[in-house]
Amino acid sequence: MIRPFDWRDVGLVRRLSGQGTCLDAETCFIRGWHSLQSALFGYLAPGVGAPTFVWHSGERRNGVAAFGQMQHRPGDDLARLLFVAPAYAAAAGPAWEDLIERFAEAAGERGAHNLIAHVNQGCGEFDALRGLGFAVYARQAIWRLAGRPALAAAAAAPALRPEHSSDSWGIYTLYNNVVPRLIQQVEPPPKPQRRGYVLEEDGEIVAYLNLERGPLGLWCEPFLHPQAYSRSAEVISSFMRLSGAGADRPVYFCVKSYQDWLHEPLAEAGFQAAGDQAVMVKRLAVRLAEVEPSLVALLENSRAEVTSPLVKSSRRTG
Repeated sequence: MIRPFDWRDVGLVRRLSGQGTCLDAETCFIRGWHSLQSALFGYLAPGVGAPTFVWHSGERRNGVAAFGQMQHRPGDDLARLLFVAPAYAAAAGPAWEDLIERFAEAAGERGAHNLIAHVNQGCGEFDALRGLGFAVYARQAIWRLAGRPALAAAAAAPALRPEHSSDSWGIYTLYNNVVPRLIQQVEPPPKPQRRGYVLEEDGEIVAYLNLERGPLGLWCEPFLHPQAYSRSAEVISSFMRLSGAGADRPVYFCVKSYQDWLHEPLAEAGFQAAGDQAVMVKRLAVRLAEVEPSLVALLENSRAEVTSPLVKSSRRTG
């Protein structure tokens, strides 16, 4: 009933793509979804495209069919549901739910610990995912600005500067101080890519704006320490200038619920609300290699001894 995509499914994917729902906000807003292209990449070069599974009722004529796609990079703890077609409806429930279960299984087999999806609360997809063991661990608001923003007069020096490779430790420390521990268990810190912008105060990074560019727009995920609250409008304005945002493509800010105080300065800068979503996660059972029995016995019968005092981590230099 469910199998990996192959060349026989080209027509099915092409036909159903326009009936689907995107479950990853960044992909939806700035990249657009090219289901057939991604499926073919995954088929011809595994690991390049999105893993794609096809569900079929088994009837040759007038049979019900569906497909879905996910994203997982080798070595990552996190896998993302990207797209399922058709969108959830009562009649498509069994197909939709079978596909989600198959992706959870496949993600676990690939070593992922969590499978996440972005959905609008109250829709059929939200209820279906909850029934399949997904839980809401965060909420996010998407803010959109189209066209050139009306920026305040430029300050003598910009608040932000481009991210450098030496900022990795400072960004990681900011992430630890800003993101709630429960969310850290699901979503890892941003990977250093030298695409974003940082704000420093007294040698410490107090704001980081992680930037991704796509053919349909720019995507920014902000991390601001509360001590940077009074400078949030300045940070947004500086980001718009440095990134060139709004010149030819819309810019999107993805604001998690623990940063909801950014809504007001974004609205004042001309952004408009583009959606509120629940970020849902399913914890996965990962198959472990068989552990040496003698090691298990040793661990069960031993008690850890403190050999050195705990020390507070400090910012790396050099």
